[in-house]
Amino acid sequence: MNKLLLLGSAFIVTIGAYSQNGKQTKPSGFINKQIEREIAIEKEVQNNPLSITIARSKKNTIKSNAKTTAITCMRFTGSMNAIGLLVSAANSLCYNPGPNIISFAHRKSPTYTPAANGNSGSQVFMLSNNLGATWDSTCHWANATDWARYPQGGVYNPAGNTTYTNAYVVGMGPYTQTAGGWFGNWYASKKITSPGNNTPGTDQQSMLNTSLPGGVKVHHFSRYAFSSIDGGYVRSMAGLLNDPAGGAAYGARGGMMAKGLFTAGSFTWTTDSFAPPVSVTTAGVKNVQATPLQAWDANGVTGYVILYGCRAGVPTSQKGYQPIVYKTTNSGASWALLPSQDFTGPSFRGLTDRIYPTASNTNVIVPQFSNGEGWDATVDVNGNLHIVTTVVGSYSSDTDSLGYAFQFAIGGENYSYDYATYGYPTIYDFYTMSGGGWNYMIVDSMLSEGPSGASGQPGYAANPWTSGTAKLYLDARIQISRTADAKKIYYSWTASEPSVAGNNWNVFPNIRVRGYDVLIDKVTPTYSVTDGSTCPGFTGVDGLAFWHYMCDRAIGSSTACVDMPFTASNNVTNNGDIPVDHYYLKGQTICANAFTITPFRPTGVTAISNTSPSTEVNIYPNPASHAATISVGLKDAKDFDISLYNSIGQQVIATIKINGKPGLNDVFVDLSKLNSGMYFYLVKTDNSVVTKKLIIE
Repeated sequence: MNKLLLLGSAFIVTIGAYSQNGKQTKPSGFINKQIEREIAIEKEVQNNPLSITIARSKKNTIKSNAKTTAITCMRFTGSMNAIGLLVSAANSLCYNPGPNIISFAHRKSPTYTPAANGNSGSQVFMLSNNLGATWDSTCHWANATDWARYPQGGVYNPAGNTTYTNAYVVGMGPYTQTAGGWFGNWYASKKITSPGNNTPGTDQQSMLNTSLPGGVKVHHFSRYAFSSIDGGYVRSMAGLLNDPAGGAAYGARGGMMAKGLFTAGSFTWTTDSFAPPVSVTTAGVKNVQATPLQAWDANGVTGYVILYGCRAGVPTSQKGYQPIVYKTTNSGASWALLPSQDFTGPSFRGLTDRIYPTASNTNVIVPQFSNGEGWDATVDVNGNLHIVTTVVGSYSSDTDSLGYAFQFAIGGENYSYDYATYGYPTIYDFYTMSGGGWNYMIVDSMLSEGPSGASGQPGYAANPWTSGTAKLYLDARIQISRTADAKKIYYSWTASEPSVAGNNWNVFPNIRVRGYDVLIDKVTPTYSVTDGSTCPGFTGVDGLAFWHYMCDRAIGSSTACVDMPFTASNNVTNNGDIPVDHYYLKGQTICANAFTITPFRPTGVTAISNTSPSTEVNIYPNPASHAATISVGLKDAKDFDISLYNSIGQQVIATIKINGKPGLNDVFVDLSKLNSGMYFYLVKTDNSVVTKKLIIE
């Protein structure tokens, strides 16, 4: 296995087997940070915005990535607190092209008063039928005893409808009551009126776990991956748990799909259960997460359900949390479990070169798929599934110790990545292929990771978001979107610049977005959405783009230009228990001519044919901003040199000699101290010199 090297203004070379990189010998804990969020019982806090004091100020030195158009920022609503925004896998910002409606599901603000049964759990939709120029609000849930939480949802459109007021809003999530605890899920729909009103709809259904309608089984936290098919089903994903209160009795068993069928002005709900065959610990705990996703094609015919877990009976390389996928080709009438995939084979060399082997055996690599930085899924024009996610190396392949990863001690902090030998947090797109099996590509890398919300865990001290005596988890909130024809896919996440944060924690986030054209297999540059953005009269989101959502559908034609709507939320104190402002971000336009870059799919020695040159060189991403990876493919072991020059021939990074190995040798380049412009990188071996261009934005 070839190690990843760090190339920058000062070179760091790691010598020996992991001895100089600060890797800790103890596991860091569950990489699925959402587990701890799920089992936390939400507190009821009376909000007093007059007591707010400024806890910190925004820094304005964040380096911008490429931009296409000016982003407009407007505060368009607010909510009681930030807690309901924790789940990036909730579909809360949606677009339905039939009636041309953008919708945003959120918990009411302190000043919003429903007409009846109003309390802090009332739920509101913000709606726009003019592409975000103006907004209207409508209340769809208010219940005197069942306080709705963690909302998601969007618009259901009857088949063929193009009229705004003939469509319906549909929302759902879990609910609590005065005494605390989780009692069931709420489901609500309401026909859209113009203007909107504060009268809840008549279709409000409290599904108490101990008393459910026919066709509905017990499920928990119905707040993941909302989907609406015009004239068809509305669907929401939920968890299968023994006890939603958490602790030793939590007992994740899989996922549940709640399906709503529209009939005579309301929805009839049923459920489908997905309890995969997974390994079980000696304590009887199933190795599966209860945070499922779903993804559908535009017609709702081909669909997927995705969980992370460890299948029973798989070989050692698969004894970690990896995708378990069900597929339907008949609108969910039947489901088939897809075959498992070995993600350590030759075609995944670029993945395994970026993650550590297990602690007990350095010859064993077990990819650990993580939603700790967020994850999402969609279906492309060919009916193939795309999962966008991060991956780390498993600490152990023992059935009783799955879900743990290494920590790296850097500058007094413990991170999940070493930011050197084994690289940065990397965002991957893993996708199924029409002929069977999986492929993947690297979307981008990040220079930051989300700090923990649990006391004593990595990044807790740096985490600015408080909630009572605890803190709220922060992450990159990785999300995915697509055009209506599913020919183009878009990825988003947030990241912070270490030069601004003073460390590698994502505490001054800005939104990034990148596009992928499925048909021509090309990607766009990575664009910055919020760097430099202003929101007149309000705090804004430059460096403060917390709790962002990306619209689940791009607005516009895949053959021309599309608009990628976003929301972001914050308050001036980073207090999760008091009101937050929601900002709508418009103007991130991505046009068809922007898809010019070949995706990065490092595949190892098997990708270098006998007729190819002895040295193959590529760089990713290009254009780049803060960092890039130079990938040098060698047929034989040989030393090589790398150096970097500016456009007038001045060497800007000193030359380093690297002991190359057969296959891919990936070298990370720190570009943070270089100005924007055109550069040239040279890779020299004993018998060849390769010179290529690099653009720094």
